[in-house]
Amino acid sequence: MKAWIITIGNEILIGRIVNTNSAWLAKKLTTMGIEVRRMITIPDEEDEIIHTFREAVRHADLIISTGGLGPTFDDKTSEALAKALNRKWVINPDAYEEVKRKFEEANMELTEARLKMAKMPEGSVSLSNSAGTAPGILIETNRKLIVALPGVPREMKAIFEENLEKILAEKAPHKYYAEKSIGVVGIPESAFAPYIDELMKKYPKIYIKSHPRGHETKGPVLEIHITTYADTERDAIKLVEDAANEIIEKIDELGGEVTYQ
Repeated sequence: MKAWIITIGNEILIGRIVNTNSAWLAKKLTTMGIEVRRMITIPDEEDEIIHTFREAVRHADLIISTGGLGPTFDDKTSEALAKALNRKWVINPDAYEEVKRKFEEANMELTEARLKMAKMPEGSVSLSNSAGTAPGILIETNRKLIVALPGVPREMKAIFEENLEKILAEKAPHKYYAEKSIGVVGIPESAFAPYIDELMKKYPKIYIKSHPRGHETKGPVLEIHITTYADTERDAIKLVEDAANEIIEKIDELGGEVTYQ
């Protein structure tokens, strides 16, 4: 299962807000055996949103967007998604009841702007939002799953963990994910790079990435991150450990020091 993560919001693009949503979602999906292929940030512009959703549906099995589900003029995700899928933009009965109840409990009028949060592409499933007001949107089309979540991190996380995670667990490939990080001092990244290439050829199911944490020539520090998927948890852990043991042997051979593993 291949996934795209789409972040929608001008506040991200101008640097006012740090995009933590994509990183959190990517980690969640990866550990579920879902391969994240794109993380895209786009502005609150209807044409951009429509184009990006249509492009994502062409390439991904799962599309998750965050942002643009609120009551303001620049919250355009829901309506743009309806247009991208050539569906009517309608009031979802479940979303309406949830939004109505929340504003009634707050003794606030259900205005047109607030009612907007109950509108979704026709045929959508409303995902309850325990941490905020706007429900999430779930829609399946041509065996592709599209999810639109609020941009506020606590709301996005609540909907994912309370509603979406169990749905994805049923649809995700039953693969097990394992990872391990090794800290190294004393070996420049350029000196270790050929060995990583060699090891990845030996273990084609393993992905190894080196991350420089120091200075290449004046004080080399590396983090070597190993990841894999396998059909069983035991196989995944064994693959990572086997590769890690060979890496540690090579570090010792090259005169480096392992600082953590």
